[in-house]
Amino acid sequence: MRGPGGTLVVGAEVVLTPQRGPGGGAVVARRVFTDDEGRFRVTGMPNGKATVAVRRIGYRPATRDLDVPATEGLALALDAVPQALSTVVVKDRRVRYTGWAAPFYQRRDRGMGRYVGKEEIDRRNAMRTTDVLRVVPGMAIQTGMGGSRIRFRGSRCDPLVWIDGTPALSGYFDVDNLQPNSLEGIEVYSGVATVPVELRGPRGEEACGVIALWTRVPEPRRKGPKKVYTAEDLAALVASATVFTADQVDQAAAADSTNPIAPYYPDALRRARTAGDAVVEFVVDTAGVPELGTVGIVAASHPAFGVAARDAVSSARFSPAVKDGKPVRQLVQVPLKFELTNPGS
Repeated sequence: MRGPGGTLVVGAEVVLTPQRGPGGGAVVARRVFTDDEGRFRVTGMPNGKATVAVRRIGYRPATRDLDVPATEGLALALDAVPQALSTVVVKDRRVRYTGWAAPFYQRRDRGMGRYVGKEEIDRRNAMRTTDVLRVVPGMAIQTGMGGSRIRFRGSRCDPLVWIDGTPALSGYFDVDNLQPNSLEGIEVYSGVATVPVELRGPRGEEACGVIALWTRVPEPRRKGPKKVYTAEDLAALVASATVFTADQVDQAAAADSTNPIAPYYPDALRRARTAGDAVVEFVVDTAGVPELGTVGIVAASHPAFGVAARDAVSSARFSPAVKDGKPVRQLVQVPLKFELTNPGS
């Protein structure tokens, strides 16, 4: 199931109704929902003509006749209903330098050295940190009974190692003392000319290069939502007038410009120069706060864009919807467009 631009539509209700029952008997419809890849599967349908009807909040209903069994998969395109909230544009160079590892991300965007981010570290699933670093050009790694030792090509001394912004000056630090999955990122500067001023040692220890390690700080444990709502649950809330849509209220929920949805641009897609779209939905409560249990992906051109959009909702704030002079809960859908700063590069 796809929406405009080929985005995958998640949580769409699909109802297949035989046009005739088996042997002339009662007609029994089958009801399913599309998965995270916009697909659905129906079994137990009698052979013959059937009608498929698709519904999804935010899209116009669609119907089509088909023959069962279908020789090929059924592909349906849904037309989107105009969104009450404007599209959020996410640039691939969005500047969001916050937290203890902000210097890592800031220097990575400047591009002076070589960088390995958390996403890449996890993808490699290496046993040792030196295994992550083996792909860095010009690096020689020696492993022995005493541990691992790193030298850059042409150097006669050890590189200076930094850990979370502090230099390890008491002697050579074996980077394998830290497990790869404990690292947020790694910076590598093979020559003194490329070492940033803030990573130089007090006595010129950066002469043979620098390796800066940033460890992960565990996220504070948050209480999870009491209930996680599916697209079907949200449709039921709207049908019961417990939650409203933008066209059912006098004043629709509006984004707070001081606390907007600000997703990160997925590293792998940024490196692959991949642009795309996503739509995320959730309920805004009467205080203008997203109800985290209701956050879900409506559509995405790539799953990673959907995840980035979903993860950014918790920090956003809104002015609540108003109906009959009172604030009410509203289901909102926010479209996001992920754009490349220099598409041709």
